[in-house]
Amino acid sequence: MRDLGPCLLGVLAVALRQRDNGQMHPFQHALTCVRSLCDFTMMAQYGSHTAETIQYKEDYAERFHGTKDIFLEFRVSKRTQAKADELRLELRHRRTLVNQ
Repeated sequence: MRDLGPCLLGVLAVALRQRDNGQMHPFQHALTCVRSLCDFTMMAQYGSHTAETIQYKEDYAERFHGTKDIFLEFRVSKRTQAKADELRLELRHRRTLVNQ
């Protein structure tokens, strides 16, 4: 995570540059969430902590938990997974019929 976090944040920032005004708030929300997670992870790598660094970690964790809901719409529910499995089986069946 230490190496992946900054890369992920950079990729997300570049990907979110192509937005319209209606997307500004959700994209900023997503960037804040990922940035907070990366910052928390970086602080957790410290060999020792002071009261100040612990406070930073608590702030980053609080900010992450306050913004992570932006990704809930992309969460796969059991119903969505079942529908995807059903469609996958249907496509396989059609492919089998075409190949015969």
